[in-house]
Amino acid sequence: MPIPELILASDATRIGQDARQLAKQAKRGELVRVRRGAYIPSAYWSELNERQRHGLQAAALVNGAMTAPLFNLQTAALLWGLGVVGVPKRLCTVTDDPRGGRSKHGIRRSLGSLDIGVAELGAFHVTDKVRTTVELAACLNFAEALAVADSSRRKQRWGDAFEADNWNKDKPWGPPARMDELTEAVTALTSLSRKRRAASILDLSSEHSESVGESMSRAQMILLNFPMPSLQSSFTLGNGRTARTDFWWPELDLVGEFDGHGKYLRHELRGGQTIQQAVMAEKARENALRALGLSVIRWDWSDMMNPRVFARILNDGGLRSLRAA
Repeated sequence: MPIPELILASDATRIGQDARQLAKQAKRGELVRVRRGAYIPSAYWSELNERQRHGLQAAALVNGAMTAPLFNLQTAALLWGLGVVGVPKRLCTVTDDPRGGRSKHGIRRSLGSLDIGVAELGAFHVTDKVRTTVELAACLNFAEALAVADSSRRKQRWGDAFEADNWNKDKPWGPPARMDELTEAVTALTSLSRKRRAASILDLSSEHSESVGESMSRAQMILLNFPMPSLQSSFTLGNGRTARTDFWWPELDLVGEFDGHGKYLRHELRGGQTIQQAVMAEKARENALRALGLSVIRWDWSDMMNPRVFARILNDGGLRSLRAA
């Protein structure tokens, strides 16, 4: 659904209308106040997801600011299409004023450069992909940081195209970040502990992980000290088709698959199939992998987020943690 332009109180005033009428319409439920002086029809707001709403809040801040804000951290990562878990409650911005780092009015301000490592995505001024990745790697928890780093390094297939200022990206925008660029950006971090943390995340990251769920699954394997699998391995099935697997432990002939809800619920990921057809096709694919002599274990998001449950699934496949019980 196309998102309409924001209705700005400043525009109403400029053409001689009473901007207070917008506040009254919002009170009646006809409009939603996105930020001070910026509104959108309620019917449109109700149809937007959290990423799109965050983007509208960013647009409202841009339209209402004297100086264009520089977005960073999760806000910038969302616009880059990186593997961010959830949506921040506040807009993340950069300030170069040591006294102006307080967060208020729905804005999180952090101290940093306004000139180095910046980019333009549509109408938005953001930290570039490399800087965004490294700064998040230095502050997020391990699993979420690994998901961001993986997605930043991921290579895109031909044909992937988005509008630069589309906040609903489900794949990274632009060329992948190179390891030499990321490693160099680590040196710009302000503390030794942040540098060490970001460097360790980059060392464990991979360009072959294809989703946030896969990255966080691998992070859990690392935390639980399980043997590391090969990523995106290909197998020729009995019908001549090729199957790529999320995880493969060759020493056990064991395949692991992360079942994200989007695989079955999102129409574009089902390739035009119904949900029932997608489920049956996945079952047939699993049977074909088993026919090659492979064992297959599966888990979903809730399984992976529970360390005990996830460890049990891996144990059932024959994997053993190197950590003492």
